Amino acid sequence: MKPSNFIRKLFLIVSILIDLTIVGNSQNNVKIEASPSIEKMMERFISTGKSNEMIKAWRIQIITTDDRREMETAKSTFSNMYPGMNIDWKHVIPYYQVRVGYFENKNKLMPFLLELKKTFPSATPVYDSVSKRALVSN
Repeated sequence: MKPSNFIRKLFLIVSILIDLTIVGNSQNNVKIEASPSIEKMMERFISTGKSNEMIKAWRIQIITTDDRREMETAKSTFSNMYPGMNIDWKHVIPYYQVRVGYFENKNKLMPFLLELKKTFPSATPVYDSVSKRALVSN
């Protein structure tokens, strides 16, 4: 889902939630009433979100090489420079690709990319499919 579509849907949901009637007279006794069409839309939104395991995010690819040792060295160098930051690699025959970080948009990754280019001159931004679980666990 494109970020602009997500923002539109989120705005719609927030607008709808503001229109809901809150009934009750104490903190322990709050009841929210919504029309059946609103409840169906919310259920569909939640179901779609749960069923879609992958989302798109910007990452930085620090190296692409056909030499596994060079890939391992780059991973090690990066991990020593930025301990705890996400780093993944994959083998797309014949190349090894090392990707780091998760960024909401390209503008947010640019300062870090410029810093990385000092050590990894071939670093480049990539738009990648990312597991939601990977984002939550970091």
